[in-house]
Amino acid sequence: MIRLISVAVFLLLFSCTVVKTQHHITLDHNITIKIEKEVNSFLDDLYEEESSN
Repeated sequence: MIRLISVAVFLLLFSCTVVKTQHHITLDHNITIKIEKEVNSFLDDLYEEESSN
């Protein structure tokens, strides 16, 4: 009985870790995309100002 409970607790902890890891990977990916868009927008604005001078 104790072995069954130990295995169940281990599996619950392991499955939560996998879900959290996937969530963080998705979140990091979304943040990276947003930062790339901001940088590209900044560079576009910078080069437009340079071209008009």
